Amino acid sequence: MLTAEQDAKERRVAWTMLVLCPLSFLFIMVFVIIGVAPGLTTGDGHPAIYLEATCVLWALVSMFLPILRLLRLVQMPPAFLVVVYANMYFYVISLNMGLYLGVSWWGDMGHVVSSTIVTITVFIALCVMECRSPPHVTFGRRTGMVAMLFLVALSFGGIWEMMEGFTDTAGGHSYMVYGASDTMGDLSADLLGVIIMCIGVYAYLGKHTAYDIYSTMRFGRDAFVVEGHDGD
Repeated sequence: MLTAEQDAKERRVAWTMLVLCPLSFLFIMVFVIIGVAPGLTTGDGHPAIYLEATCVLWALVSMFLPILRLLRLVQMPPAFLVVVYANMYFYVISLNMGLYLGVSWWGDMGHVVSSTIVTITVFIALCVMECRSPPHVTFGRRTGMVAMLFLVALSFGGIWEMMEGFTDTAGGHSYMVYGASDTMGDLSADLLGVIIMCIGVYAYLGKHTAYDIYSTMRFGRDAFVVEGHDGD
């Protein structure tokens, strides 16, 4: 059960994120609109419409978790929010600065970083499944959890590459895909990030359980009842 002070604090943070995060992404877009974003001119550059669409998309994505908290449906650990949102800004700022095109290794590093975030997110989801499923439905020992984590997390790299291909096909330009070697390099970087996190999770589960992760978050309206209130 939440204290009134804790609930008020979390709601203030959620409102702040809901307002400032989208505005910050739209502020980045201003530099594209006025034509001074380095990502427009570095190397071959990106079309303005692609950079603008990216800023708008991530502005919308950044609203998702704060809205869930304000609706009293999901509250994620603060550390998780920091890591996820840092990755959002890392991607958008790097793209608008032209680092993916201007620095040869930047794209690979970006995919390693992003895949680690995806793997963390998938691990949290698997912990929730483990704790909310019937007692006889589990992943078994930590090997089973890590195996499932590896397969699911790695699949997101392929999904991202397919999304990039679809974007290029729909737009009629090579916005995101620069050839087969680029795609394979991205997938290899994704694999590295997933392996690193799977090793870390395997070690973590040697001394902890899925419940240790699950207990740091809240799901469902019943988890948001405030002391002295019946809920809303």
